Amino acid sequence: MQLLFAAMTLYIGVQFIRFVNSYADPQAAVWVPRPAGVEAFLPISALVALKSWLVSGIFDTIHPEGLVIFLLAMVISLVLKRSFCSWICPIGTLSEGLAMVGRKLFGKNYIFPRWLDYPLRSLKYVLLSFFIVFIFILMDGASAYAFLQIPYNMISDVVMLDFFKNLTIVGMSIIVLLVLLSVVSQNFWCRYLCPYGALMGLIGVFSPMKVRRNANTCISCERCTVACPNQLKVSEAQRVWSPECSGCLNCVKSCPVQGTLELTTSSISSPSPSSRFKFLIITPQRGAIAVVVIWFVAVAAAKLTGHWDTSIPPEIYKVLIPRIDQF
Repeated sequence: MQLLFAAMTLYIGVQFIRFVNSYADPQAAVWVPRPAGVEAFLPISALVALKSWLVSGIFDTIHPEGLVIFLLAMVISLVLKRSFCSWICPIGTLSEGLAMVGRKLFGKNYIFPRWLDYPLRSLKYVLLSFFIVFIFILMDGASAYAFLQIPYNMISDVVMLDFFKNLTIVGMSIIVLLVLLSVVSQNFWCRYLCPYGALMGLIGVFSPMKVRRNANTCISCERCTVACPNQLKVSEAQRVWSPECSGCLNCVKSCPVQGTLELTTSSISSPSPSSRFKFLIITPQRGAIAVVVIWFVAVAAAKLTGHWDTSIPPEIYKVLIPRIDQF
């Protein structure tokens, strides 16, 4: 699943660069279509669009796909914990890849001591609080709607690309530092800095799905705790409530005793297996199928109802993109 979504992201990136280049060239004979998927990387615009939608009832037409993806990620979190992070997000996939490089180089990933880990983990919630307060408390509905219509927001995806194409020494240094930290410490960005992940984690707490441990069959091998990329002590918990749980199911896959660890809605310690609702138990295979089905059904529904492609006409892009330096 991770490789599938990573390949999709790579394709969208290449297509988006071609789109921007075709509009930036005044001599271009053919304009390359814009891939709507690029809006998944505009979470702040999606938050503003959500505020505007809740207040005005008008669904954003400038970056509709961004709002759809944001809502879809929240729904997945409510159903399957923070599975968006572990199964879909290309940044999460990249983080896991960098951590694998670290284990190859150093034999393991470094775990920060608790006195440092807890304050660092709070950073993503601080960042989330800033955006929530600014957008949902300080910004009124009219201002949110007006922001969506300004030229900057219309080509905010192009501005984002321009930023990475013209990185300063400071910007490059920060990226290199984050890469190095992700090699040394598994999922550094996701664990300590991602406000998007923080929000999905908080929503995931309310998910009926929890990783549950059957204490009666557990052999206390602690393989589940070792396998957890988020450093949760699964072997000591009856139910994993933590917002750090990403629903990756690494702990379930590592358990040597079948049925001892499961992602499910009900207790797995019942002495009568026939009383359990098997269809409510999510295995890695079922998790993969569920994520793909939810994702593509939602995307298809958004396209069929006209909530996917932007309403910005090509003529606007032809005017705004050559003026990117002004934004």
